[in-house]
Amino acid sequence: MTIAAEVKESLEREYNISFKVTSFYKKQIKKLEKKHLMGTGTFLERFEAGTIGDDMDFFDWYSFHKLLISWTKTQNALRSFLK
Repeated sequence: MTIAAEVKESLEREYNISFKVTSFYKKQIKKLEKKHLMGTGTFLERFEAGTIGDDMDFFDWYSFHKLLISWTKTQNALRSFLK
C-alpha cells in the first residue's frame, strides 16, 4: 500500500469515528431536549444567563453541545480532505 493510500485510509477511519461521535452527542442532546421540554437554543440562552439552575443534566447538555460543535468542525475538515 502506498503512503497516499495509507493516509486516505487513516483519514477515512477518523472520519468514521467523528461521525459516530457526533451521532452520539446528537442523540444525547435530543434526549435532554425531550426530558426538559426545550430546544438547545433556549437552553443555552438560559444556561449562559444563569437562570436555569444547577441540575447536572444542564452541565452535561452544555458540554455535549460544545463537544458536538468541536467534533462537527473536525468532521467537516476531514470530509474536505476526502473529496
